[in-house]
Amino acid sequence: MKSFFNRQIALLLMSLCLPFIALATDYKASMFGIKSNGTTLNTKAIQKAIDYISDHGGGRLIFYVGRYLTGSIQLKSNVSIKLEEGAILVGSTSIYDYMVEGKPKALIWANQQDRLGISGKGVIEGNGATLIQNIQEQQQKNFVTNPPYPPLIDLNACSNVQIDSVQLWKAAGAVQVYTHCRNVQLNQLTVKSAENNQNKGIVLASCLNVYIQQLYVETAGQSIMNGGGNRNIIIEDSVEANGKPLEPIF
Repeated sequence: MKSFFNRQIALLLMSLCLPFIALATDYKASMFGIKSNGTTLNTKAIQKAIDYISDHGGGRLIFYVGRYLTGSIQLKSNVSIKLEEGAILVGSTSIYDYMVEGKPKALIWANQQDRLGISGKGVIEGNGATLIQNIQEQQQKNFVTNPPYPPLIDLNACSNVQIDSVQLWKAAGAVQVYTHCRNVQLNQLTVKSAENNQNKGIVLASCLNVYIQQLYVETAGQSIMNGGGNRNIIIEDSVEANGKPLEPIF
């Protein structure tokens, strides 16, 4: 009875807090000079687009067919990235393209933001193996000192988050990390990452109201990691690569 009640509360909160993704104003990535040729580094252009959309009431930044190369970008309140089928957001292979104030960040990161998300049938590809090789080369040259391998997605203290339908491939570090987040919905995601044996599909720590459904997770490390302090975590219809249900103890 308690788990049923918790599930109903979580779904109610999400249904009230996440409709902005469906009703948002749409902005084409090309409007901001973002290139889909797979070679132009789009970090600054994508960040400019996110900043603009957030400052103008929110909306969706839509990527159509193509390969969009980028370093670390900060997702902000009331902004959703939509990757249409055939659109691939490709992570840079240089650790320096992930540096923010001297420290590496995830490919997509956010801190203390509200109402944000990623949707669509496209792909986020981390170029993990090549990025790891670059990091190791820079360490050997003493240019960087033991930087963490960047996750694909890392959200801290964010609320009303929806990650829906996208494919998440080839992370250098963990694929998804959620810390001190509340009202998070992860729906119909395909996670494939075996670039190093520490790859984790999902890391949850001190989160409240997380609803995970219809995930496929194939990683070299743990499919899902409980970082402690979580409350009301619900997982349904989700499997690992071996067909085992995704059912960690929270």
